[in-house]
Amino acid sequence: MAFLLLLIDGYNVLSPAAAPTRSDPLWLHRERMQLISRLTTHLAPETCQRTCVVFDAANPPPDRPDRFEIGGIDIRFAVDHPEADDLIEEMIRDHHVPKKLTVISSDHRVQTAARRRGATALDSQQWIDDLLDGKIRLSSQASGAGQGGENESIDHDSKPSVDQDEVNEWMDKFGF
Repeated sequence: MAFLLLLIDGYNVLSPAAAPTRSDPLWLHRERMQLISRLTTHLAPETCQRTCVVFDAANPPPDRPDRFEIGGIDIRFAVDHPEADDLIEEMIRDHHVPKKLTVISSDHRVQTAARRRGATALDSQQWIDDLLDGKIRLSSQASGAGQGGENESIDHDSKPSVDQDEVNEWMDKFGF
């Protein structure tokens, strides 16, 4: 199996301000699915296969898995950790080729852990804005670039589309 290229602090990228004022138990799930949809739409399939998104989950529903895959992206809920940052730090520490890892988080603790291991750390908001503009920012070593800079923007002419059937299948599997 190929090494991880992108490690994303899920809720940090989503940055949900607060739950909607009216009772909507599915709002957070929809936010997570929108993020996954954006990733699978804008990242090449090969990059999706090497991407992990980590979400906090202090008390997840017992009937749902804490790790699964959508569109090739590894989705994890930090159920055995106090918060997602702890799992992300553990994954950075255990990465075999950290210089090829790009960590997406605005959390200074996570960024420091990434840089300490030689990984590229990028701010969440800027990264997602660039992604939506068609610029994929990865570690220059991960993208095969030379030693010119910390990261490189890659424009993909053809973007894979989300398989709506797969999204619907997961929605059904999780009872939504």
